[in-house]
Amino acid sequence: MRKFRNWHWWLIFLSILLIVIAFFSVKLYTDRHAADMAASKTHAKSVSEHEAAVASSRRHAARKASKRHVAAVSSRRRAAAEASRKEAQSKAAQVGQNHIAEANQYAYPVAQVKQEMDAPYTSPIKENVVFLTFDDGPNTVNSPKVLDILSQAGVHGTFFVVGKQISPETAPVLKAEYDAGHAIGLHSMTHDYSLLYPSRVGATAVIENEAKSAQAAVQQVLGSDFRSHIWRYPGGHFSWKGLAAADVALSRLGLDWIDWDAAVGDALSPAQEPKTEDAMLQYHLRSLNVYPASNVRVVLMHDALGKDLTVKTLPRIIQYYRDNGYKFGVLE
Repeated sequence: MRKFRNWHWWLIFLSILLIVIAFFSVKLYTDRHAADMAASKTHAKSVSEHEAAVASSRRHAARKASKRHVAAVSSRRRAAAEASRKEAQSKAAQVGQNHIAEANQYAYPVAQVKQEMDAPYTSPIKENVVFLTFDDGPNTVNSPKVLDILSQAGVHGTFFVVGKQISPETAPVLKAEYDAGHAIGLHSMTHDYSLLYPSRVGATAVIENEAKSAQAAVQQVLGSDFRSHIWRYPGGHFSWKGLAAADVALSRLGLDWIDWDAAVGDALSPAQEPKTEDAMLQYHLRSLNVYPASNVRVVLMHDALGKDLTVKTLPRIIQYYRDNGYKFGVLE
C-alpha cells in the first residue's frame, strides 16, 4: 500500500511536469511565431519602403529626364532660330551690296575713303588700308590670273568692270571674282571716251545710261539682289570737264565715283609705260609722292588683255603694302 502511494505521487509529479513543459513549449512556440510575424511585418514594411523609394527615385529621374529633354529641345530650337536669324541677316546683308556678306569685315564705304584721300586723317579710317583696284575686265586671260594671285596672297581687291566685257564666256570669271569675296564696281558700259566725253566734256545722259546698262549687265550674272554703289570714270574724274551734272545723276542712281592715289603706270601709252617689273615698282613708289599722304592708298591697276606686266608685278605690289603694315580692303 505504501508503495502504491509513492507511485501515485510520482505520477502526479510527472503530470505536473508534463503540464509545465507543455505550457512552456506552447509559450515558446507562440513567442517565436509572434517574433516571426513581427519580423515578417518588418521585412514587408522594409520591402514596401524600398519599393516606394525606388518608385520615387524613378519618378524623380523621369521628371529630371523630362526636364532635360525639354531643355535640350528648347536649346535646339533656340540654336535653330539663332542660325535662321543669322542666315537671314547674312542674306539681308548681301541684298543691295557689291560683295558677299563675308566681305563686310574688310569693306569700307567709298565716301569715307574719298574723305580720307581729300582731307587726310579726318575720316573714320584710322589705320593704314590699301585698296587694290583693277579696271577694264573681266576677261578669260588676265582676270583669272589676278584672281589666283590674290587668292594665294590671301588678300582682296575691287574690280571695276566694263559692261560690254561681260559675255557668256566671261560671266564665270565675274562670278568667281564676286564669290571669292572681292568687290565689284562699275566702269561704264562702253569705255568709249568719244561717247562719254565729247570734246572732253562729260555727256550726262550718256554717262547715266551707261551706268544703268553696266549695272544691269552685272545683275544678269550676279542676280537682281546685287547692286554696286561705286563708279570709276574711264580715264579718271580729274581728266574731264563738266562732270558735276553727271556726278549728281550717278548719285541719284546710288553711285559714288572714286579715282585713285597710287598707280603702277599701266594706263600710260605703250611708249611711256614701264617695261620691267622693277620699272613698274619704281613708278608705283614715285606715284605715292604725287598724292598727299593719308591712311588709305587706292592703287590703280588693270586686268585687261595686254596688261601682262601688271599681272607679273602684282605679287611684289602686294608684298610692298604687307611689309609696310597695310590692311587690304575693298570698296563698297
